[in-house]
Amino acid sequence: MDADSRGHQTDDRSRETWVDTGSWSLADRIEVQNINARFPYPDLSGEFRYGGKYGYIKASGIVRETKLDDLLPNDRFDLNDTVIGWGATLSGNVKIRKDVLRLQYVMGDGIENYMNDAPVDIAPLPTGNPVKPIVGRALPLKSLVAFLDHTWNSKFTSSVGYSELAVGNTVLQRLDEFHRGQYAIANLLFTPTDHIMYGVEGQWARRTNFGDGLHSNDFRVQFGFRYNFAAQIGGVK
Repeated sequence: MDADSRGHQTDDRSRETWVDTGSWSLADRIEVQNINARFPYPDLSGEFRYGGKYGYIKASGIVRETKLDDLLPNDRFDLNDTVIGWGATLSGNVKIRKDVLRLQYVMGDGIENYMNDAPVDIAPLPTGNPVKPIVGRALPLKSLVAFLDHTWNSKFTSSVGYSELAVGNTVLQRLDEFHRGQYAIANLLFTPTDHIMYGVEGQWARRTNFGDGLHSNDFRVQFGFRYNFAAQIGGVK
């Protein structure tokens, strides 16, 4: 669910130091111990897109079900649970003369694994019930993306943009859990010919933890070069 940008040179490896990457197995996406998590059905998604002369608008949604099976059925607790996740996004491109404005907004519960930064989909939530002391909560999230691709002239272009992702944590999560991520870029690209492009880009990223007061900033300036070529081997029949 990430909006793309024409001149965006981002290398996601730059954020490995401040994102809870982990592995992509289901066990690492759900923070409940002694629980077996499974998806009984595939995620169901759909979208509607309308395009015109000045761009397009797209609305899409997803719904998913996660079963949490108690691995200790003989104790006095009942931790079996069913968690429903959902998500909705509205995005679009608006053409303004030779420029393009790219916008996207995402909201939902328990769809963090579809995002770049958020670490877990489900976390435990206390209930006060002595038999069922916790339930699985599909963590809510909100995210926005706004980018402008600007054409200075036939040789120079730029992209500038900002994105943000915020997660609603539970009181049983660790204080160093991911809570909010922010990201911004600005670049200047030069295209002397149809097959060559190079330029410079500045990047800023910021992570905010759930409860330990940590705010971490990441800055980068990078240079990029791209050359497109095509070759044909052999004759044409």
